[in-house]
Amino acid sequence: MPYIAIKGFPKDDETVRKVAERFNEALLELWGCPQAAINISYEAVAPEEWEERMERGEIAQNRNKLLMDGGKWTSREKKLTILHLDGCPYCRKARQALNELQEADPAYRGVAVEWIEEQRQPEAAGRYTDYYYVPTIYAGGQKLYEAHPGDDDETIKANVKKALDAVVY
Repeated sequence: MPYIAIKGFPKDDETVRKVAERFNEALLELWGCPQAAINISYEAVAPEEWEERMERGEIAQNRNKLLMDGGKWTSREKKLTILHLDGCPYCRKARQALNELQEADPAYRGVAVEWIEEQRQPEAAGRYTDYYYVPTIYAGGQKLYEAHPGDDDETIKANVKKALDAVVY
């Protein structure tokens, strides 16, 4: 423990060694483990194989474990916060879309959803100041979707799906 597996386009031995040395130094300093416990491997993956083997294969299958995805830090918390109003037809459509998507895709079922009713929970809703319309969907404090008058069922469902994808994949 720990074990780090590096997979990437082919690199020369010197570059691979330098990268492994940096991981090793970080693990010794930050992880607090002895040198004898560190395992680092490198596997070259040809550029023509990357998309199929890594992007659609290994990365896609382990997306929920990634600490960085596409160069961006990921949130390991699978949670959406949805601001809504009782009686709002767009909010009803968003809830229906969420239910349908979670029923259809097992990966979405693990997403926790906090529903904040704007009028009944004004303090909780007050934490979010960058929206006007409901439903509005957030993940990790970032606004992912804000409905607008005239949004149809397909638009709402597509945006609910994008929000789910943002926390799952």
